[in-house]
Amino acid sequence: MNDYEFASAYVESIVRGLRRTGHQDEILSKVSPAAQTLWKDPFGETWQPAKLLEEIGEAAVAIMGEQAFDNLTYGAMKERFGPIVLPMIKSSLAKHNPGAVLRKLNDLVKVAIRGTELFFQPEGTTGGILQVSYPRPVAAHVIKSWQGVLRFVFEVTAPGEIVQTFHSPHGATLQYKVAWKEPAPAS
Repeated sequence: MNDYEFASAYVESIVRGLRRTGHQDEILSKVSPAAQTLWKDPFGETWQPAKLLEEIGEAAVAIMGEQAFDNLTYGAMKERFGPIVLPMIKSSLAKHNPGAVLRKLNDLVKVAIRGTELFFQPEGTTGGILQVSYPRPVAAHVIKSWQGVLRFVFEVTAPGEIVQTFHSPHGATLQYKVAWKEPAPAS
């Protein structure tokens, strides 16, 4: 595999969310015939080429704006994979510890994406840097998808924030400096 891929279930959740926005015709007019085919049948293959979903994402961002797309990808990820990932997070005893979840994130995201590598480098007990590496440069809007993942991690563990994002000059690496509040001691 020379590229990364998305599980058809993830693609379908993004497409379903985009259909709800009422921008379907406008988005489809801006993408290639291959991306239009993916839109019409996200379950055509078990794993779908990332380039096509990136193309759809770029058109959606151009039409809806970055924040609306960020909210849409967050909602789609939470709706589709929350029921799968939440039990895995809870079983890891990571409640109130985003660092524990972020260290396992590479394994957790395998249900939705393959061909990427994630690594979390802690910085103390309340922060660190999440690095996402791709086999090729990715579109700038891909940064928003990981922001949604991090938002979900903070929602199910402890309140936190993305302090800084970085998209490498070669375009194939994303980094997120994150920080969260120290969990209150158990009573």
